[in-house]
Amino acid sequence: MTIIANKKQFTFYIVMLAAIIVIFNFVSRALFVRFDLTENNMYSLSNSSKKVIEKLDDRMVAKVFFSKDIPGQLANSRRYLQDLLEEYEAYSKGRFHFEFIAPDGNEDAQTEARSYGIPPMQAQVIENDKLEIKNIYMGLVLLYNDKRETIPAIQANEGLEYTLTATIKKLAATDMKTVGIVSSGNQNIATTKLQEQLRQTYTVRTVSLDTEIPLDIHTLLLNGFQDSVSADQLYNLDQYLMRGGKLFVGQAHQADHLQEGYASEIKSNIFDFYEHYGIKIGNDLLVDQKCGQISIQQRRGFFSFSNAVNYQVFPLIHNFNSENLIVKNLEQVRAFFVNEVSAADSVVRFISLMRTSEKTGAISPGMVPQMTPYGQYNMVEGYNISPHIPSSQMNNPAMTSFPLKSKTIAGLVEGPFRSYFAGNPDYNQEDNFLSMGENAQILLIADNEFFNDNRAGGIPENTDFILNSIDYLSGDQELVEIRSRTVTARPLDQLSDGARRFWKWLNIFLPAFLVIVFGLLRWRKNVSKRKLLEGLYG
Repeated sequence: MTIIANKKQFTFYIVMLAAIIVIFNFVSRALFVRFDLTENNMYSLSNSSKKVIEKLDDRMVAKVFFSKDIPGQLANSRRYLQDLLEEYEAYSKGRFHFEFIAPDGNEDAQTEARSYGIPPMQAQVIENDKLEIKNIYMGLVLLYNDKRETIPAIQANEGLEYTLTATIKKLAATDMKTVGIVSSGNQNIATTKLQEQLRQTYTVRTVSLDTEIPLDIHTLLLNGFQDSVSADQLYNLDQYLMRGGKLFVGQAHQADHLQEGYASEIKSNIFDFYEHYGIKIGNDLLVDQKCGQISIQQRRGFFSFSNAVNYQVFPLIHNFNSENLIVKNLEQVRAFFVNEVSAADSVVRFISLMRTSEKTGAISPGMVPQMTPYGQYNMVEGYNISPHIPSSQMNNPAMTSFPLKSKTIAGLVEGPFRSYFAGNPDYNQEDNFLSMGENAQILLIADNEFFNDNRAGGIPENTDFILNSIDYLSGDQELVEIRSRTVTARPLDQLSDGARRFWKWLNIFLPAFLVIVFGLLRWRKNVSKRKLLEGLYG
């Protein structure tokens, strides 16, 4: 009887367990839960992406063309992509759907992929102990109403959520916001890479300050002027701000002449213009102990060689405003030839965004040596930016002195603003003249070529800051959070000379000391054991 009772009890437990599993699976289809223990929940959908996908008004379909047999180094991409798409589907209230299609050996699927602009990629695979080139598919297309957007190649997990969410947002938007890039005068800069990034979510147009700035320009990018600006150009810029325009500026007080070893001071009315709106750009060139490097030619006897040296006018910025959405998740920005930025007017709201390190110095303008193409020197007015003293291998003392504390190099000012031309009868009588602006914003970083692809703008960490700033100014703050989740750089802490010496000698002597201690303990143990044996056996 006991055996029969145990069998019935066992059967009951099995049936109950099966029922619990069935009920759990049924409930889990309606509830989506995922546990992500990584920093910033990098492998889970962000709140911003959830908000975007929840706002879909109609059905959106993602067709994913993904080969089944892909190299090991790319295999994780499919799993991560599928996880993301499952989360989009779970939070879309039934409006987002996806399907995976394997084009390998399927002529119809390959034709469909090509029609969407998804070509095969070449990848290296090892088969039969040989390295071979194989064609694989790793792309997707998003379809929404009569519109579509293609992501032809998915090769890395980094930034994939941002790309997907930005594309979904772009498809679902009834109208795209416009970013203008100023092209007047000396503003013609290389921004091809930046424009490619911006076109994922914005319409991009070049804008001239010689005419009225169009009303549909939400955010305007303005690289540094190196000369004075005409009154008409300033007026057009002023009235753009009065209409609630958003201005993102890279403007410093000096123009570098790196090959000649000096920087010339910029004297322009643009500084008075920005100061009127509450943002002041200092005159001194900042140097920072935490800095990038530059390659210089050095000579030893008959030999000349290239050597990388610290260049203190290329500060590496790690101090960010932890309460500001634009920069709070950034880890590093690389700047070139910067000045201090500060509040010039207590009426406006000034927000410091990033600062130099606690080891900061400054170079004031004066008479400095200018190296000619023939290796000779002329004295000119400007800033000495040469790493070394002319005709010497000694360091430039201005580059190695850091008596100042941290300085702000980028800031944001918010209105209300009063027109720069409010008291000017030549302009304040114009039709449609606005003397006050309520919702304007100016974000300024004291770097003359921060948007230049060939300078600061071509550095990935800087691109994150630029795109975050444009999204923030344009009101697309949902995208800022997603972009900032990915770790880009984890710089090591700078140690003092004393700390470096301490750890150096500790690494040399500690292993030897531990070996000696271990040997002494072993010797003591052997002596005790020998004495014990002698006591037992005489």
